[in-house]
Amino acid sequence: MKYFYSLLLVAVLFSCGRPVANSQAPESSVQTNGGERYYTLNGIRHWVKVKGSQNSTTPIVVVHGGPGGNHYNFERTIGPKIESFATIVYYEQRGSGRSEAPQDPNDYLLPTLISDLEQLRVTLGVQKMTLLGYSFGAELALRYAISHPERVEKLILSSPAELSKANMLVQIQGFYAIGDSTLKAGIEQILKDTTSIEAKYGKVWNLSSSEVVDRFLFLQPELAERNRQLWQESNLKNTGLMAKVYIKNNKADLVEKATGVKTPTLIISGVHDKNGGLHTGLALKQVLANSTIKLYENSAHFPDMEEEDRFATDVRIFTQGK
Repeated sequence: MKYFYSLLLVAVLFSCGRPVANSQAPESSVQTNGGERYYTLNGIRHWVKVKGSQNSTTPIVVVHGGPGGNHYNFERTIGPKIESFATIVYYEQRGSGRSEAPQDPNDYLLPTLISDLEQLRVTLGVQKMTLLGYSFGAELALRYAISHPERVEKLILSSPAELSKANMLVQIQGFYAIGDSTLKAGIEQILKDTTSIEAKYGKVWNLSSSEVVDRFLFLQPELAERNRQLWQESNLKNTGLMAKVYIKNNKADLVEKATGVKTPTLIISGVHDKNGGLHTGLALKQVLANSTIKLYENSAHFPDMEEEDRFATDVRIFTQGK
């Protein structure tokens, strides 16, 4: 089944809201105006929701994974716990979730996604943001901080993963580790062919059943089932277009580019993560000058779901010091 492009955090019923011109908003607007709306960023209507505005904190902008995913699950699981102590801004990237897709199917380059996020900051009318990115969103958040260090107060990178050739091999190994004899034989055959690692990677995903994918992404079966139920409930699909552009243009230079970044950073990685693996988080810990890493021993790729209370507590302490 074609799970490769419709994975990593699922989706959503769309919401109402009026397009807003991309102009500077009052400094207090993000604190005072909660709810859902659309902001036009670089000519694309982006779905945005503000929660916890009564907390009047530096906004935590949540950056979803995928590439091409959305916030539907996050909003309904860990989200409310963070909203209880912080101002949260959810936004969905171009062509993702409830946001409009660009007319050009190739208009998903990382510099464009970074520019969209910067335009969101301008439209919100805030000088600084805290960014909470998960999976691919952690990479996007970090690359934004590399480009705009003066605009990021703090960084939270959950299950950071760069979809490099090395990480593709990590994922293939993860599928092999949990597969039955049939899946193992299929993977062995795929690895023998003469196609590229990218092609092998796609074939392994397509070979894996939904049950295997659940075990690949989660340590706890009941949470894997909850994740799947929310994905089905959302009725949103990942088109795969952003992922295709990402894979085609990825330079596998995230750790190199992040070297020396001084933004206070919290890295959270599940010990059993077969999707992102631990290697990216551990490598980032070595090069980010002001970083802390927390390993979640009862989590795979979604520590925000598998250790929800701990995740919320760690975010609160890191952002507020208490």
